[in-house]
Amino acid sequence: MVERSHRGKGKRRLLANHQRSWLWGRHLVLETLIGGRWPIVELYLADDLPPDLLEETRTAAIGQGIKTFVTERKALVRLCPTSEHQGFLARMGPFPYAGNDALLAPDRERPLFLVFDAIQDPFNFGAMLRSAGAFGVDAVLIGTEGQAPVTSQVARSSAGVVNRVPIVRVDDLVCELQALRARGVQVVGASEKSSQPLTDCDFGPATAIIVGNEGTGIRPELLACSDRLARIPIAPDVGSLNAAAAAAVFLFEVQRQRQSSVDRER
Repeated sequence: MVERSHRGKGKRRLLANHQRSWLWGRHLVLETLIGGRWPIVELYLADDLPPDLLEETRTAAIGQGIKTFVTERKALVRLCPTSEHQGFLARMGPFPYAGNDALLAPDRERPLFLVFDAIQDPFNFGAMLRSAGAFGVDAVLIGTEGQAPVTSQVARSSAGVVNRVPIVRVDDLVCELQALRARGVQVVGASEKSSQPLTDCDFGPATAIIVGNEGTGIRPELLACSDRLARIPIAPDVGSLNAAAAAAVFLFEVQRQRQSSVDRER
């Protein structure tokens, strides 16, 4: 546990060109610190932050054994070139993907999973994670082939949801989907080529929704794992929504149906 003041000459430069190593911004850094899931290697705080906030954050970080540095605000820009750090900058360790137990033992009887098939754009990835957090997804399942990893861009686009929703990363999505189906989870693929609108699907049971690659959609081997395909009804002159928008619409429909079911039972 270390605390130092960096002023003038002799400052350390920490992989300033390796953006994946850094998180910045008050909300994201504090949520990551409080969440305690993604390990922070070093934390840099601007010395002009409000004294109470500075002391509270410094104390929490040191309490977790995080190397903590209080320094000039401009030094944070030199470490990780951005003026949007808001006085908070964290150098991160590897992202801790969740284990398969997040799929085997979710917190509720009818879990909801979101499966990404080779999502390449980190902003799309993050936006879909944000929707997953907003609509109560129990876990997100991703592969390794062609899939963007969790980076600072993904974390920022997710508005910090990377710290709250388990993300399971596996080599073989087909195997995991087959295992989910064997446990009674229905697998629904999002495809504009389907003849069935998603409003005709029953999302009451345990469900896993597959969202495909931005350009090529869902791979054939994953389509073969699906119990059904569903499309979003849209205007005929629009080919499809982008992956992030499609995921949000599907998740909203799941929530709408399940909430309607709860309301009818009251």
